Amino acid sequence: MRSFLALVLSLMTVAPVVAQTSYPMITHSTPTAIQRGKSAEITVEGQMNFADAYRVFIEGSGVTATVLSEKMPTPSTKTVRLQMTAAADAALGVREFRIATKHGISSLGQLLVVDDPVVLEAAKNNTLAESQKVTLPVVVAGRIEAVEDVDTVRFTGKKGDTLSAQVYCARIQDKIHDLQKHADPLIVLLDAEGRELSANDDFYFADPAITFTLPRDGDYVVEIRDAKYDGDPRWAYALMLTTRPQVTHLYPLAVTPGSTSQVEAINGVKPTTMTVVAPKELGLHAPAFSVNGTWTNPTALITTSLPLTQETEPNDDSKSATRITIPAGINGRIGRERDLDTYVFAASKGKVIRFEVMARRFGTVLQSGVDSVLDVMSADGKLLITNDDTNGKDASVSFTPPADGDYYLRIRDLNSKGGPTFPYFISAEYAAPDFALKIDPAKAMIGPGTSQAWYVALTRLNGFTGPVDVVVTGLSKGVTVNSLTIPESMTQGVLVLSAAADAKVDAAVVQVSGSATLKTLAGGEEKQTRPATMIDEIYLPGGGRGRFEINMAMVGVTDASDVSEVVVTPNQLTLRPGQEVKLDVTVERKAGFTGNVNLDIILRHLNTSYANPLPTGVTMVDAKSKTLIPAGATKGHITLKVAPDAPAVENVPICVMANVSINFVVKISYTSKPILVTIQK
Repeated sequence: MRSFLALVLSLMTVAPVVAQTSYPMITHSTPTAIQRGKSAEITVEGQMNFADAYRVFIEGSGVTATVLSEKMPTPSTKTVRLQMTAAADAALGVREFRIATKHGISSLGQLLVVDDPVVLEAAKNNTLAESQKVTLPVVVAGRIEAVEDVDTVRFTGKKGDTLSAQVYCARIQDKIHDLQKHADPLIVLLDAEGRELSANDDFYFADPAITFTLPRDGDYVVEIRDAKYDGDPRWAYALMLTTRPQVTHLYPLAVTPGSTSQVEAINGVKPTTMTVVAPKELGLHAPAFSVNGTWTNPTALITTSLPLTQETEPNDDSKSATRITIPAGINGRIGRERDLDTYVFAASKGKVIRFEVMARRFGTVLQSGVDSVLDVMSADGKLLITNDDTNGKDASVSFTPPADGDYYLRIRDLNSKGGPTFPYFISAEYAAPDFALKIDPAKAMIGPGTSQAWYVALTRLNGFTGPVDVVVTGLSKGVTVNSLTIPESMTQGVLVLSAAADAKVDAAVVQVSGSATLKTLAGGEEKQTRPATMIDEIYLPGGGRGRFEINMAMVGVTDASDVSEVVVTPNQLTLRPGQEVKLDVTVERKAGFTGNVNLDIILRHLNTSYANPLPTGVTMVDAKSKTLIPAGATKGHITLKVAPDAPAVENVPICVMANVSINFVVKISYTSKPILVTIQK
């Protein structure tokens, strides 16, 4: 068994690249933070080839970067140097970014915009005696680069000052494509003689934070290491140290758009009252606040149009439950260990109510301590429905009342924890028909004359059964996409992005949305548009395919790739229930590319299916398909079968993928032009 495991690990780490063309895979940046109002040179490192990088795309506004091409080795390099500038008013926090090269768009990187000076960790800083001297406020950019690596920094503090120390490390690794193992950082505050004053492991998910009032004037030391004393050269971090005002959470968490509200700013020592002028736009925000002329860190704030109710303690049981009227927005807090918050509401038989918690979602600024559980109970205390995790650690339930009357909603922490840093917001609304879209993957790289597929997953909510039109906007010149309407009988579809034969190398950030006619609670109908959630793939230990929601989707035209065209005949199908059809596939190879090619219609990895655009009742017959096109060959075929009870559809697009392996886990997919499928009644 040990020798077999060693072989698998060897394949994962040194397997030869069987394709000629890949895309750069970002693993980390040095430094991993930039101070707003400043420019800095940042080195981005990773796997595969960053040569011929020509443009950098950064989420949001206020941060720009150019490629320092004169500092880039060619024709192959695993690093690229960027000259990055952050405007003085650039929003603080984590930004996604990608680098466009002539042969592909990079996987996602993450960078932190900060308000304080950024310094690189010293070469020797592993002991108390070697601790790196810094002046607060400061952001130390370093790496937990080896097993048992301990980085130390020393600063001079004043008695009574409140030190805020937090680390961004795990939170800037969550969307990294092929990191395999991730850091679990821990920080310790010591006095000048090395006595421990405070320590923390997990505060913002796996990232630690300390808030501590300094007991005397003098020197202090902060240590940062992995909680298990592990290490990796790619584990970059930003250690933020300041005695300026900082906020970990706000309570209440939700306010009315455009309102001016008094909220409790939680800072780990003594909560303070802060005046908040809310953004006018609905949704989740991450504002920073000015306190005596200095800025705090960004903190989660929700704006909602729902009528707001704030919990009133005690409300641990039905006898003391807080009365709410649906629809409602509920601000509350699991204020202590084993705290239960209970709300009572009137409901009508069959009229569905949806409750959703917003508090703790990895990859967002929702970083409350509460791991919520929602329970709905009858008037006599019987549990009717419960939920733990729906969106990250946030619970949600759709409740259909079995009769008119009062019911109880209860929220609790899964692990019976609680405290000031456990605020939550619950939306409570009558459920109208609706839908949501997810797109997998979130980037497309298309050579001239070729195509690549994005797979669309449609979630129908609250009885919605209608068709949904899906569109892509923001495409570069020369790039087109097929029309897509997901019919009533389906919940999946495919977008085939194609580049013209004369399309020039280019890249663009794009948006995907869906539109449908929805019934309203008032009994009418109206056209509604919903933005799609973009899904990026990340590869997990052992080769598993993880998926993570991201903000920045991109489509790029590249140089010619390994596969120049995937030709399928016939390219239009009119089928009858019970019929079987063979699709002949020819893969045209770029000169010099002789590797294996695997054909598929379904998006799958290691025998797990992630998307299937075939119409309901249509299946791939693997036993009658030739999906492996071996080295040097060009021909294969796929057999489809229609079930006898397959519902009728008209012109549903599908496509055939030609998958080329890059290494043990990563592959690039080239696709045919759309094949339109009609199933007759």
